[in-house]
Parts: sequence; C-alpha cells; structure tokens
Amino acid sequence: MKNITLYLILVLTIVALYGFAYAIAGDDEPEGKKIFVDNKCNMCHTVKSVGIESKKSDATDIVQLDKEKNAEFWMKYLMKKEKLNGKDHKTAFKGNEEDLRKIVDWMMTLSEK
Repeated sequence: MKNITLYLILVLTIVALYGFAYAIAGDDEPEGKKIFVDNKCNMCHTVKSVGIESKKSDATDIVQLDKEKNAEFWMKYLMKKEKLNGKDHKTAFKGNEEDLRKIVDWMMTLSEK
C-alpha cells in the first residue's frame, strides 16, 4: 500500500510538472498575432512568415507594408481615420484601442525573411 501511494504521488507530480511546463511554453505566441487571427484579419491579409494564410488569392501580406509609416499611422489607418495611397482600409477595426495597439506593435515587428 505504501508503494502504491508513493507511486501515485510520483505520477501526480510528473503530470503537474508537465502541465506547468506546457502552460509556460504555450505563451510563446505574440498577443498581436492572436488578436489578428481572432478578429479575422486573415480573411483579407496573410502573414506567410508566421504561417498565417488567407483564402483570398489577392490577399495582401502585411510583411510587405510600408515600413516608413509609424505605428500611429497604422492605428489611424485601421480605424479609417487615415488613408493609404488615397484609400481607406476596407474595414474599420472593431476591437478596443489596447487590442489595436497590440496588433500594430506586432505588425511593426514583422519583416521579410
């Protein structure tokens, strides 16, 4: 009986440590990427360098965006308060300002590989 108890404690400890390690490892995805996907930005845009594909054949890869523009410009553009090449973004971002900031900050970290 004593051996069974020790064995069960050992198994539970291993399972708990595995779960803890898995939880820590699962947080590697940037918040901006998760918000990008959750808001269905990948319906019109792709980010091939991080494995995000759109079903549209003419989808714009956001890695190719003008890096001369700053984060404030992109936030305004996504809210349809700024134009790019004389055009508004097709859809205004519907999330909150904090989520918008996270998407734009993540977008600014992307570069062509």
